Amino acid sequence: MDTRFLFVLVLIGSVGFLFAALWMTLARRDPVAERLRRVADGYGPARAPKGLIKQQDIVPEGMLKALIPEKRAERTQIRLQLARAGFDGPNAVRNFFLFRLAAAGIAPAVAIALLAARETGVAPGAVTAWMAGFDPMTAVRNVAVLVGAGFWGPTVWLNSRIKARKAVIEQGFPNALDLLQISSEAGLGFDAAMTRVGHVIAPVCPAIAEEFLSCQAEILASRDRAQALSDMAERMGVDEVQGFVQVINQSMEYGTSVGKALNAYAVEMRDAREMKAIEKANKLPVQMSAVMATLMLPALFLITLGPTAIKYMDAFGK
Repeated sequence: MDTRFLFVLVLIGSVGFLFAALWMTLARRDPVAERLRRVADGYGPARAPKGLIKQQDIVPEGMLKALIPEKRAERTQIRLQLARAGFDGPNAVRNFFLFRLAAAGIAPAVAIALLAARETGVAPGAVTAWMAGFDPMTAVRNVAVLVGAGFWGPTVWLNSRIKARKAVIEQGFPNALDLLQISSEAGLGFDAAMTRVGHVIAPVCPAIAEEFLSCQAEILASRDRAQALSDMAERMGVDEVQGFVQVINQSMEYGTSVGKALNAYAVEMRDAREMKAIEKANKLPVQMSAVMATLMLPALFLITLGPTAIKYMDAFGK
């Protein structure tokens, strides 16, 4: 057997085993969590609640120390960001760091594979011609840039997903609050109303439906209602939801009517939305003035100072 062909075969097998190990690590599931997840599949039309089983904050050991932060505060912050992005699984933190490592390692693996293919002569002619245009320093610089993009790209994508999910929740929460108020006034209890709204709003806003149903599933699992609502507001990361949770907790603590509390908060939220709309409308003239000044000032300077500049140029030219 040709030595070059054997070398390429071993290289391909090594890369395949690496990706198989990563896939097996990411696909591993806790049997208890998997069983409860299958039971929760029939809970509603929305996605199954993911945060029912709260795994303990395990300190990373072995090779995971090089990936996962050892400080508990940093792990908690990352877990909260993942939850706000919609990833609230028991191994979300570990999977995120493994995914970031895999994204950062793709570029060096591809570069090594291409280099080995070129050296062994099995690479196509177009690939060999393309690689011939790179000197060693350029190749190392390009690989370093790709590694940095692969390492920090998931973080940028996570932040953008958090912002997009918060925007969706901010837009859909007033409608969910109105449905909660209508359901409460129709005679449903708060838990039944929240479950009903979670089922109804699922096609329109799956993020709110998922959080509502997850919260109710935690309450049905004998978790404290106030704590479940507070965790839901923390995961959603929206100020309106924080205020809603405070209103509900105070209403249940002091024994007042939940329907009246929801009605009062809905009116307050409508006023707040109106004030935000007025604020955005009042900012428009200032923003338009800056754009118009940026576009009009060069033309204005050219019209007013152009003839004078031309006269001076003619005078000094003679």
